[in-house]
Order: sequence, then C-alpha cells, then structure tokens
Amino acid sequence: MDSSTIISRVIACLISIMQASNLRNRLYLQLQKIEKMEVALDDIERINANSDSPNPLIAGIIDRCKD
Repeated sequence: MDSSTIISRVIACLISIMQASNLRNRLYLQLQKIEKMEVALDDIERINANSDSPNPLIAGIIDRCKD
C-alpha cells in the first residue's frame, strides 16, 4: 500500500469516529428532551385531573401523546 491510501483510510476512520460521537450526543439530547416532555405531560395530566372541572380536550391530547 502506498502512503496516500493509508492516509485516506486514517482520515476516513477519524471522520467516522467524529460522526458516530456526534450522533451519540444527539441521541442522548433527544432522550433527555423526551424525558422532560413526559414529565411535563404527567404534570399537566395531574393538574387537569385535580381541577374542579377537568378539561376533556386536555385529557384527550395527553392520551394521544402517551401512546
């Protein structure tokens, strides 16, 4: 193998590693956002259920979001 082939493979491997780590970071960020959204939906559901007149529209939206 000549040096240009080795250099191109090393560069390709480095780029692949950087892309994989970026993808992993984006995945963890999305999982954190989903967890926050689920907590918010639980809070909204609890507040709606404990109110004097629960709103059926809110209950329906929460049911559809949790599926």
